[in-house]
Amino acid sequence: MIEDEQQVLVRALDAATNPVLITERSGCIVWINRAFSLLSGYSKLELVGKTPHLLSSGRQTTTFYRELWMTIMAGLTWQGEMVERRKDGSNCTINQVITPVLDPQGVVTHFIAILHNFKVMDEERARMQQLAFHDGLTGLPNRSLFLSLLNQAMSHATQQQQPLALMFIDLDRFKAVNDTHGHACGDKLLVAVAERLSQSVRRSDVVGRLSGDEFAILVTGMDHARQVEVLADKLIGAINQPFMIDAHRLNTHISVGISLYPWDGASVEQLLARADDAMYQAKRRGGSACHFNLLSQPAD
Repeated sequence: MIEDEQQVLVRALDAATNPVLITERSGCIVWINRAFSLLSGYSKLELVGKTPHLLSSGRQTTTFYRELWMTIMAGLTWQGEMVERRKDGSNCTINQVITPVLDPQGVVTHFIAILHNFKVMDEERARMQQLAFHDGLTGLPNRSLFLSLLNQAMSHATQQQQPLALMFIDLDRFKAVNDTHGHACGDKLLVAVAERLSQSVRRSDVVGRLSGDEFAILVTGMDHARQVEVLADKLIGAINQPFMIDAHRLNTHISVGISLYPWDGASVEQLLARADDAMYQAKRRGGSACHFNLLSQPAD
């Protein structure tokens, strides 16, 4: 009966008038329906095993794709408009909904994209989606998106038996900047700090703004705790360099608290709380420092 149901499902998707694309977690295409083949001009044989990048028109920026990828990797549905390139070189404007497919443990295993070859989202709806998952000041993932990404990363790390690290970052004496130069200047400093943090991490790391002058960084794919400490020192050094904001030469510093999964907690809340505790330990040491808060020191 299950086999029959699967065959009916495949036939139904293949007969659908909406183009449908299914990829693995890595982004590799595993299946397309006939409507997708008609829209793109590519056969199933030409697309399976490739990535959707083959259809890129160059109209979307790297930031656009990064934000899309972060959203779906967090287990959240993304929808929006993009311009894609057909096999014959012509472009088409499509709207698509990309939905993560989760296994019984809640880990993303595949993505299914359903396309519409006409405009269904206006600019206001697109703007609202952007604001729902990204910080309005810095453009970084906001607390909601960052914690969803962290939750997914922890589930994936459990399956792969790989550690990950969470950095909790707070600016030292940021209130003095607001008090002396005003909140507008303080906001510009936060934007500049966000840019330096983003420029100092690897492409695979995720920088988010949790609130106020609090940032967080999700670090995956590390082999040793020492690698995380080296990255933290790099971030501290980058922020220690003076900022020029509205003709003011501003000096600010950061305190970095680090927790490691699975040693420092089995949940997002525990990992975040212990990274927060570690950050306060760094502040007690005078700031401009990093501190680990390990319940159980992992062996290097």
